[in-house]
Amino acid sequence: MKIKEVIHFLEQKFPLHWQEDFDNCGVQCGDKEREITGIVVCFDMSEAVIEEAISKGSNMVISHHPIIYRNGLKKIEPTDRVGKILCKALENRILIYSMHTNIDSGKEGGNVLFAQKLGLQKLSVLSPKESQFYKLVIFVPSENSVLLKDALFRAGCGNIGNYSHCSFTCEGLGSFKPLAGADPHIGQRNRIERVEEERIEMIFPKVKKRQVIEILYQHHPYEEPAFDIIALENQNKEVGLGRIGLLPQAMSAKEFIQYVKEKLTLEAVRFSGNLNAEIKKVAVCGGGGASFVSDALSAGADAFITGDLKYHDFFIPENKMLLMDIGHFEGEHFIREIIVALLKENFNTFATHFTEVEFPVVHRA
Repeated sequence: MKIKEVIHFLEQKFPLHWQEDFDNCGVQCGDKEREITGIVVCFDMSEAVIEEAISKGSNMVISHHPIIYRNGLKKIEPTDRVGKILCKALENRILIYSMHTNIDSGKEGGNVLFAQKLGLQKLSVLSPKESQFYKLVIFVPSENSVLLKDALFRAGCGNIGNYSHCSFTCEGLGSFKPLAGADPHIGQRNRIERVEEERIEMIFPKVKKRQVIEILYQHHPYEEPAFDIIALENQNKEVGLGRIGLLPQAMSAKEFIQYVKEKLTLEAVRFSGNLNAEIKKVAVCGGGGASFVSDALSAGADAFITGDLKYHDFFIPENKMLLMDIGHFEGEHFIREIIVALLKENFNTFATHFTEVEFPVVHRA
């Protein structure tokens, strides 16, 4: 089996277009055409992780955080941390792959697992992704409508949440006049034709635009089909950063803080808010979620748990919501469990390992 087959599987589950604009998920370096010998899964990349992969005979490393990320990389030399890691990986024919905000945002991704570890129920996305879809509007002779729609459905059009084959159709009268040089499917040159047509509307993911247009031209009977592609600002209610849900039972803020520490095996947390407040509705965002404090407050959360909060972030809730900073690593490290479980459940021709080393190692005393 080639590495690219594993990558294809992972990207079917957590597509790269789910990542944030600032991110760099996917292949960081390496040749995906090579036969896979094993995988090591880590949170952050280090030379020690590469050495571990070498010792275990693995030629693929999957990290949560990308090694090439906001660092303006223009050359690779073993003169700094990133360069040393990439050079060591390339020298040993190891491919490095990252699953970051695409798995954070996913339907069964990191924030879902975060919420599940706290026992939250009736989950919804805290910050749904927007502008992920186009709407296709196309006009086709009524007799060709079914065949064209079926081809577009196969290409990925018409999927909305848990529904597929979603479309709208209405009938009308189309007109056109083939000019010199035309090769019309219907009608004759230099004569206006009027044809009973159907107007078909359906949505599709932006990333499929080129494929959809190719399918459209392949299966539409007209030499020059008329169609519109319209950008949509609709939210994808199933994909996005953070989750919000309900505790099985309400508890005081003081009890909730202890509950979180026990469920996530934490030694300490930072927090602000009224310790006597009742906590029932809880929002979470793994990693650094300071930019979603206001979203959690607007959503009516009694508590918001995240990491990387700065001093002034704690002023935003104005004591109307319990705000907890558990740390960046502490709210995301279990994402490795998702990746390892997926690989072990679906591939048995190579070994998948949790890394035995992590970088950086941060201690609290």
